Amino acid sequence: MKKWILSVVSVSMLLLAACEQEHAGASEEQEVATAPWTEQQLADTNSRLNQMDEKVKQLEQQLAKIKTAAGASQVFKDVPVSHWAYVSITRLYNQNIVGGVGNDLFAPSQAITRAQAAAMLVRAFQLPLSTKPSIFVDVPDSHPFAREIMTAYEAGFVGGYPNNRFAPKESMKRKHMAMIIQRAFRLQATSAPYAGYKDVNERTQGALEIRIISQHGIAEGDNGYFYPEQPTTRAHFAIFMDRALQKNK
Repeated sequence: MKKWILSVVSVSMLLLAACEQEHAGASEEQEVATAPWTEQQLADTNSRLNQMDEKVKQLEQQLAKIKTAAGASQVFKDVPVSHWAYVSITRLYNQNIVGGVGNDLFAPSQAITRAQAAAMLVRAFQLPLSTKPSIFVDVPDSHPFAREIMTAYEAGFVGGYPNNRFAPKESMKRKHMAMIIQRAFRLQATSAPYAGYKDVNERTQGALEIRIISQHGIAEGDNGYFYPEQPTTRAHFAIFMDRALQKNK
């Protein structure tokens, strides 16, 4: 009888040990199987949180635009509250960064000149005006923007052309706009997605700068095109400057 009891107990203990080993093995398998799943869930959660943060930022920007539009009056006759660049133009005007062209007009569709762009950058950064003589043969010291051009040049924002020319009346091309915005605000490339543009490749002057300001959301292009050789309008330059200043806060 004792032998039978001992046999039953021994078998029971063996079965219990086997069950424990099987359960332990199953737990290990479950843990191994669960680890990648947990990591994926965390990654998905982080992705959703990032998307929510981006949506919140977009909503905040929209609210800021609404508040600005509601609290400001029309400054220029040709930039009504309904104008797509109204908020940026008005904000820069209130900060003494942009002015009009006379007769209460801003001329938003008019191309911005290199001299005007240099002046806007100097005002935006509130740089003290240079007292050095102009080094450009086409910018005499009597030029209305001579001091601003020299200041922007000394700050490294803008450069000149061969034969010591600045071409102050020349339109600021969109590729050059990208270059001076990137330099002035010291923007660096990020890991943000960049789809590129159909009319910009590695041989395009300013390709890197175009990529950088696009990654920072300063420029967006139009239907997949950037139009690097086209002039930058005064409205577009105001938009780009305003976006860069908002991100620089």
